[in-house]
Amino acid sequence: MTTPATSVDRPLWRLLPYMASRPLVFSLVIASGLVNYCMVVLLPALTAYQLGGLLTGRTESLASQITIAVLVAGVAGWWQTHIGHDWAYRLLKVLRLRLFDGLERATPGRLLGRRTGELADIAKNDVSATEMFFAHTAGDYVGAVAVSLASVAVVASIDVPSAAVIAVMMLLVAVVPVALSRRAGEQGRAVRDAAGAVAGETVDVIQGLRELALARRGREAADRVLARAQELRVRRRAYARRAGLELVVSELLLGLGLLALTFRAVAGAVEPRWIPVLIVLGVSALAPIATVSATARTLGDVRAAAGRVLAIIGYSPHVWEPEAPEPVRDALPAVAFDHVRFGYPGSAHEVLREASFQIRAGEIVALVGASGAGKTTLANLLLRFWDVSAGAVTIGGVDVRNLSTSELRTTVTVVPQDVYLFHDTIAGNIKLGRPDATDVEVERAARLAGAHDFITALPQGYQTLCGERGASLSGGQRQRIAIARALLTGAPVLVLDEAVSSLDTETERAVHDGLAATRGTRTTLIIAHRISTIRRADRVVLLDGGVVVATGTHDELVTGSRAYRRLTAGQLDAP
Repeated sequence: MTTPATSVDRPLWRLLPYMASRPLVFSLVIASGLVNYCMVVLLPALTAYQLGGLLTGRTESLASQITIAVLVAGVAGWWQTHIGHDWAYRLLKVLRLRLFDGLERATPGRLLGRRTGELADIAKNDVSATEMFFAHTAGDYVGAVAVSLASVAVVASIDVPSAAVIAVMMLLVAVVPVALSRRAGEQGRAVRDAAGAVAGETVDVIQGLRELALARRGREAADRVLARAQELRVRRRAYARRAGLELVVSELLLGLGLLALTFRAVAGAVEPRWIPVLIVLGVSALAPIATVSATARTLGDVRAAAGRVLAIIGYSPHVWEPEAPEPVRDALPAVAFDHVRFGYPGSAHEVLREASFQIRAGEIVALVGASGAGKTTLANLLLRFWDVSAGAVTIGGVDVRNLSTSELRTTVTVVPQDVYLFHDTIAGNIKLGRPDATDVEVERAARLAGAHDFITALPQGYQTLCGERGASLSGGQRQRIAIARALLTGAPVLVLDEAVSSLDTETERAVHDGLAATRGTRTTLIIAHRISTIRRADRVVLLDGGVVVATGTHDELVTGSRAYRRLTAGQLDAP
């Protein structure tokens, strides 16, 4: 299996189209930077000019102009901060939406091997890190460069050699982060990778606290987290040393520039009345470039974060959408697996070999077989989590590869063995697939799933919070909520993948009674081991080694299939 890219080349350049996606706002951000930096230079220059006049006996007053400049500078600073950050956070929203689209396209195959904590770190911290680029580059860089160049031009009109000194210092200050950009990028990637490793290890430990405690391995797990944190600390220190070096060099250059201007003034090369203006303009011309340089020192980290985010946004679909999707023609479709062959990418072993069987419209079929026989793989192919290597899976006679993803998800719903509930109310979890469902519809689905009684016994009933991953509920309760969730969607094809494995006998019977009440209204595939579940199916399909070896009712297979009898040995006398 090809490992998906974890970063992209020139990520900051790839963020530019996001910045240009709203031309009007982008123009206002640049304008705000120009006005703000213009006032950063103009206000001190006016004050210096007034001071120079006082030192040389001129009585001209610029009090009104300076007052207006103070007001404009305050408004300009607020405007740039407000519009720049508002725009940046809107772009972060777009990035997050596209990142989740990328994750959805890549699920599940392209995300195999990626740790939950690492992906969460990218979605939260890496996306947030790009705010620095969005909020502090467009307006800051354009404004700083334009105003600094204008300041040099004004200084040149006073004293050309001084302007030359300022221009050289500006160039050197700007070159420092560029010269160290490659190293900054490498260090930024190392920091981000180390941060992702810390997040991944931490989430693993938190999610596995019970198992670690039972195995008395908590201290070892904590040591792993600490080791990752130590690696992150080392990476951050290296990043900080390089950023500190840039800061020292930039400050030294600024100091040298100011010193050179002072020497020119002391040597009498400049008229006394222009000395304050010259010094102020020199500092003001260099200050914006220094500010930009300070932002640039952090771009290594931002570049690495953007690379990880854009890599996920750029994930190609795990399965491709058809160019001309077909609809499911039947309101109650049949499902067929026709000579299906499949092996997981990267494995030479085929899980399924010429597997063929059909589920007629409205029929309930139990798919049974030993662990590793390929039962869940068939369900994954029906859901198109992967595509078949050969053969076809059809719904209502239409190959699932010719259905749009939205059509397929509307047609097929699944209840997995490993149920995931969100930190939401029970009603909210049941309505996941149909958020517009009424309370009456939610209750009906819960009754069919055998969940209504235990839900109403809870203090807040349907408004009870499930907790993260449904932690406040038992395994059987989570399973029944998941079944209710699936039934509420009204999808005509239902897949139950060991969906009653966590239920006791009485609750399982209640669930089956509820499903029996809707018998014939949906096509159902049940993956099961329990005889009590298998007996309720219209037909049973026995899968062995990726091949269908027998099909029939439970009673027919008990009498006619030795492999089925071996599989169900010990359960045949169960009630």
